[in-house]
Amino acid sequence: MNRRMINGLLGAAAGIALVSGAHAADMPVKAKAVEYVKICSAYGAGFYYIPGTDICLRVGGYVFLETGVKGRNAAVDVIYDASAGDAVFDSNDNYMQWRARGHVILDARQNTAYGTLRAYFVGGVSYATSATVDAGVQAPAGTNTGASMDRAFIEFAGFTAGFTESFFSFGGAYSIVASPSLSWDWLPLIAYTAQVGNGVTATVSIEDAGARRSTMVSDAAYGGTGMPDIVGNIRVTQDWGSAQIMGALHELKMSTGSSTDTSWGYAIGAGIEVKTPQTGNPNNSVLLQGVWSKGAVEFTGLAASPVTTVRALGFGTGSTGTAALVFDALGNGQDLFKTVAWSGYAAYRHYWTPALRTGFSLGMTQIDHASLLNENGFADARVWQGNMSTIWSPVAGLDLSLDLVYSKLKTDACPVATDVCGNSEDIWTAWTRIRRNF
Repeated sequence: MNRRMINGLLGAAAGIALVSGAHAADMPVKAKAVEYVKICSAYGAGFYYIPGTDICLRVGGYVFLETGVKGRNAAVDVIYDASAGDAVFDSNDNYMQWRARGHVILDARQNTAYGTLRAYFVGGVSYATSATVDAGVQAPAGTNTGASMDRAFIEFAGFTAGFTESFFSFGGAYSIVASPSLSWDWLPLIAYTAQVGNGVTATVSIEDAGARRSTMVSDAAYGGTGMPDIVGNIRVTQDWGSAQIMGALHELKMSTGSSTDTSWGYAIGAGIEVKTPQTGNPNNSVLLQGVWSKGAVEFTGLAASPVTTVRALGFGTGSTGTAALVFDALGNGQDLFKTVAWSGYAAYRHYWTPALRTGFSLGMTQIDHASLLNENGFADARVWQGNMSTIWSPVAGLDLSLDLVYSKLKTDACPVATDVCGNSEDIWTAWTRIRRNF
């Protein structure tokens, strides 16, 4: 090989080396690995680790639209809050009601040396038709829309603190329309639950007393709250179902000008829910509950709503209407005469197919005012209710429901005849809901 050829090959090799070096200098530095969201399997499906933490979070929610006749916020239009002065159902009330809601569910859990630390929130926005018209004009839609919250609580080392279901409550309704004979409330509380063993728990809870006040009558009214409701229960949960006994103390603080007097109302109850696979489906079940109270009528479930209290029972008679006012007690400035109220509830839920189920329920609530109230024309009253609720889930997460409800309100005769004594009325309610869970 001559010298000229050798020099040419060396020059070509040097050129290739220079070009390769230039390309290498232009290549980017290798990026760091991205920390992807990881599945957290410790608490069930749908949980993911929040990046950079050991907190597991599940994000979900629901949206529903519901409408019906003679129902108000999924409760029969026979229960009223008389604080606004409209204690009766008459021609100014809307026979047809609408409600829509969109809520987000956040469930955050973290393992600690003391067990699981949990924070749970369900909230969003809601719309509801106005209960009545004002001077013949329906309230604008915007005035009926606002923020709403179902749950917001913390669980840690046996403690529960926040806005959640009362520990006096037991079981869930097998229907969309609420029953005035099934006790359930959502309210602020602080509770401690002890694990006794073999599925047995014991709970002591202090709960917002104002959320369960009805009203007082005569020359005394409720004074400001001084003590919370004190609630306790013992519960057992086994493969066959669950059962609970519960009790509560409710402060009756009477205000008479500059002086106050305090007594206590109370309630006791029991419930049992039993699975009945022998009726054709392992998800079929029976629910029974009973409550007796004195000076604490709300514990019977009378308001048929977890976020309101009952002040009156009302029903329409022509354009004027009549009403049976509901009191926790009669105060005469010196003594308190307490109202006795009790309720009984029975329900059965049957799955015809995995996607189709019907709940059947019967309930009764009795209100016996102090005799002094009857003598002044305030009637004892009772409410019966029967409900058939069918829910069809054509696909997972979509529920289409229809409730048909019969309610009967009856007031007793009084020594002093008034419009609220000796009346009876039948109320039919139809209510439907479309709900998407995700």
